[in-house]
Amino acid sequence: MLLAVLPLAWGCSSDDDDDPVDPDQPKKTELTEGNDERPVWGDPDYLSFGLTMAVQFRLQEALEEYVSDQDLLCARIGGDVRAVTAPENSEGQIYFPLVIAANSTESMVSISYYCDKLHRIFTITDWHRFDTSLSPLDNGEPYLLEFLTTTQE
Repeated sequence: MLLAVLPLAWGCSSDDDDDPVDPDQPKKTELTEGNDERPVWGDPDYLSFGLTMAVQFRLQEALEEYVSDQDLLCARIGGDVRAVTAPENSEGQIYFPLVIAANSTESMVSISYYCDKLHRIFTITDWHRFDTSLSPLDNGEPYLLEFLTTTQE
């Protein structure tokens, strides 16, 4: 009888207390803290530019938990700052509204995000061509910025 109960006790070992991995749940990205200082991105002189485009952005899920009021989002064209904003919150959704200035529609827009909690700057070099006819929203939602890949920390 003792031999019959032994396999049952073995199966209830405390070594198997790990939570099962749900393959349908995305793996949480653990981000490491950097040493970037808060940038001084000044607002452009909108009167110096003939064109503007308004867009709203949201961050990918892996960065959402790190957002603070000290964060900044910046649009650049040719390395020059063309828009800067802090995060805004509407009904629990955090977004970054930008009005980007330019003189032509030939230029590519780069987007940089400074995360104060992580002391890191993330950049998408060529987000989109400057286009005054681009909708401020992507199918009714702010455009998703994906700064991180699955292998990046």
